[in-house]
Amino acid sequence: MNKAEAIRRATDVMRRQHKSLATERTYLHWLRQYISAIAQMPNNLPSERKMERFLTELAVKRDVSASTQNQAFNAILFFYRDVLGVELKGIDSLRATRPDRIRIAPGVEDTRRLLLAVKDTSGYANNLIANLLYGCGLRLSEAISLRVKDVQIAQSRLFIMGGKGGKDRVVNLPCSLVNRLQDQLQRSRLIWEKDVAMRVPIQLPHQLAQKYPESEFSWLWAWVFPLNQPCRDPRSNRIVRWHVLPGTIQRAVKRARRELGIMVSPHHLRHAYATHSLERGVNMKALQEAMGHKFIETTAGYCHATALSVPSPLDQFAITINQ
Repeated sequence: MNKAEAIRRATDVMRRQHKSLATERTYLHWLRQYISAIAQMPNNLPSERKMERFLTELAVKRDVSASTQNQAFNAILFFYRDVLGVELKGIDSLRATRPDRIRIAPGVEDTRRLLLAVKDTSGYANNLIANLLYGCGLRLSEAISLRVKDVQIAQSRLFIMGGKGGKDRVVNLPCSLVNRLQDQLQRSRLIWEKDVAMRVPIQLPHQLAQKYPESEFSWLWAWVFPLNQPCRDPRSNRIVRWHVLPGTIQRAVKRARRELGIMVSPHHLRHAYATHSLERGVNMKALQEAMGHKFIETTAGYCHATALSVPSPLDQFAITINQ
């Protein structure tokens, strides 16, 4: 099978499995690299050994992180199992061990300063999105892909549909953001009305547009944070209305953090939501559900209270040292 055919078949399988566009692009990136690499290997080398050589090269020669190596591992494993129908043996040991990292979040004051400093650009509500990341503990992809149907102003809650791992959840909407979100919905509606008049459809997930064609022009399916201009859907190749791109928010946060001299990314605001909630005594199990974590251990990674409860023995000498 040549590279073009492998890419085509892998793409078809991923779309049947409803994998996200980000996952599709990542898997295809590693698949292209893997196919190029194995072309330089002996033909009689078993697939397991080819995979091992490729992953070893990533770790040794390219010095990639464990998470990047595992990303490549998952992409190649998907290709063999789901596309070729080949079950590889003895490959679990090839997965890199990810080091246990403490999730570091900005302090309350730095978070407050950043949320004040993020500026809107080109009509995009960057500041409101940044506040949603912190106020609701959202991932950036979850915030920018909100649809009108996911917002319940009267009940002060948001429905997060198809989050990481395909999980849905509901989160509280901060009262302080209700009026701003209502204003954003009004701006979004103006764009939607224009699209309906010009017959520009909303980008819909999976095969929903074929099953319910009327949904392409439904207000409930409209984006809360739409792009200013229609664009081409990379999958269907149709001109559609898409949501604001993540890079727009990332650049706005980057400019703000540089002005303030602090190190904060959009995802750090989600970390801050979890850390500050635990510091205020929020139940960890409830926080796990609010953040959409599969395992409680993931949520526990934000809790440093146990370690911080250990006093330093140096303080018992403080009086003597300072004298």
